[in-house]
Amino acid sequence: MVFAELRFARATDTTPCTSQNMLLSLSAVTRSATEEGEFSPERVREWLSSLSAADTMGSARALIDRVVEMNRTELPGRIRLRVLDMFRDHADWLLPQLETRIARAQPPLAGTHRQVAYFIEKLLKELAAGYARTVLRVPRAWLSIGFKSQLQLPLVRAMDFHARRLALSQRLYARSPGAVWGEMHQLYRLAREWGVAERETESPQTSPVRIYRDTLLLAFAQPSKLNHGDFARVQSLLAQHGDLAQVAPAGPVSDPLCVFAIDPRRDQPGVAYAKRANAGFEDGELMLVTHKLVERIQAHLKKIQDGVAPASLELPDEAVRLSYQELLQRLIVHWRGERKQRTARMRFHPRVELWVGLRDIWRLLRAESPHDTPAADITQREAPTKASEWVVLNESSRGFALNYMSGGLPPISVGEIVAIKSKDKGAVFVCFVRWVLSNNPEHFELGMQQLAPVVVPAVYKSAEQERVAPEPILFFPEMPAQKRAAAVVAPPNRLRPDEEFSLRHRRGRLSLRASRVIEKTPSVELIEVVGQRSA
Repeated sequence: MVFAELRFARATDTTPCTSQNMLLSLSAVTRSATEEGEFSPERVREWLSSLSAADTMGSARALIDRVVEMNRTELPGRIRLRVLDMFRDHADWLLPQLETRIARAQPPLAGTHRQVAYFIEKLLKELAAGYARTVLRVPRAWLSIGFKSQLQLPLVRAMDFHARRLALSQRLYARSPGAVWGEMHQLYRLAREWGVAERETESPQTSPVRIYRDTLLLAFAQPSKLNHGDFARVQSLLAQHGDLAQVAPAGPVSDPLCVFAIDPRRDQPGVAYAKRANAGFEDGELMLVTHKLVERIQAHLKKIQDGVAPASLELPDEAVRLSYQELLQRLIVHWRGERKQRTARMRFHPRVELWVGLRDIWRLLRAESPHDTPAADITQREAPTKASEWVVLNESSRGFALNYMSGGLPPISVGEIVAIKSKDKGAVFVCFVRWVLSNNPEHFELGMQQLAPVVVPAVYKSAEQERVAPEPILFFPEMPAQKRAAAVVAPPNRLRPDEEFSLRHRRGRLSLRASRVIEKTPSVELIEVVGQRSA
């Protein structure tokens, strides 16, 4: 994932167990084991109480080792499940403390953040493995006796831990753990076969279908394209409105939009029906139908834009912000599953240099064209910081996909502005980062969209604040042939709609008015401007 030692491997060395509330003792599963031993409930309780509450990292390491050892040890089924529940109870106290430490972490993770994330993933993985084997390896003969409902709780807990593993990797822009989707599909299929898919449990308070549906929706929201912090917002949105989406058996589809095909035989969430090469469903597949969910989000977005209070729509107060409304618009697109027209891509692998952030890009462009900006307007004369080196994975007319090679690497998140410079031609391209993928500090990929072919470093000054020093800004001139209006990239919250300001660059002075915010990210705003005229 985001750590070198983590490989999202599927645990295969655990042994079966069943619910501790079963009337039938499952000690026959492992005849050589006895209740007396290292994993007797009494000894486990004593061991858990000895863990230090102050040393969360040490406790996490010790708990992981203990769960791994238990998964490798033969135990009577009822003892195994009882001990597993004790480990789970302690993990429920420990995991939130670990998750707090990486709540604001951005890729690529390194050092302590990397180790914390590894401990979280490893603990979730081992707990999921223990509960999953309870369900997947129970003898079928026992199911006919009527114990299916009692197996629901370990089934739900296995699905819940797998869902949390997926959420961790998605939030940290990493690939999904191997085999986790295959097991999620398998567990949900059993829940349907046993007739418990809709039945609620208390700890956690959920059902198999709710876990399965929300996990699918998070995957189809394309987490690698979400801005930092948006993943938690999507989770909150699903907690309120996720039940509007439905998991259903495959069937005829008149409109491919808002329908996703799920093939339980594959270790992946599924694919939008509109993007399938073949129009029909195969036997045994499921569908995720999102029509009602998309309609609800569209209605809420319109009401917010019309001035309706977010609280009345069960949305957070921040829904009035442009960035939140842009998130809703992206979710509408992703959950509709529209097929986008792919542009032709040239697959070659030249090396390029990359700069991150508005100020460094401005310095780079000024250094490339030293006469662009009058010296009197420059408040900081330092050169741009040293660039990192990347390999171009592919290039299209709209942007680039890059893979990190070497050099200093600051945190880069979706929505960041970056510039790349080819080593052979020396051309500079200014782009927005659209997706991020980082499995470890040595692996970092970016997908970027180019903003415009021509960019000019400039300085601007508000007409209302004469004493304020000019600030760096990127100016994209109007290009009528490409139907591109003039625009600027500025720091967030610097320019208001209809605000007038002056801009100076190599072509002289321009008097402009901010027309509308095209896009707002955590680091910059892309603003359309009008009324330019030479001074």
